[in-house]
Amino acid sequence: MQDETLIEEIVVSGLEDAGYTVVAAHTAEEAIAQLEKGDPVIRGIVTDVNLALKKLTGWDVARRARELTADIPIIYMSGASGHEWTSHGVPNSVLIAKPFAIGQIVTAVSQLLNAGGPAVGE
Repeated sequence: MQDETLIEEIVVSGLEDAGYTVVAAHTAEEAIAQLEKGDPVIRGIVTDVNLALKKLTGWDVARRARELTADIPIIYMSGASGHEWTSHGVPNSVLIAKPFAIGQIVTAVSQLLNAGGPAVGE
């Protein structure tokens, strides 16, 4: 759990430093609740595949996000679940393997938001 908190802090800080407003959630359930509120408008999702020790995962967050907004950009981060991307990931998403440089996340977010399509996955 300590590593997950550190990774979250690095990702949030890196995205904020790049000029993005970040809404952080600690579990899949919190993320889905935030998406369903619809305020503020969320334009992209960066999610770890394995979120806390709850029932739902980053795969679930992405599927719910796409139900609400069909073309919302999705970026998955994973250290061990990358092999599941083709079967569990949503279409036109990006997977970035851990360990990663924060620049990879920022670049993927920028490319997906600006191009409206998938960036090259790692």
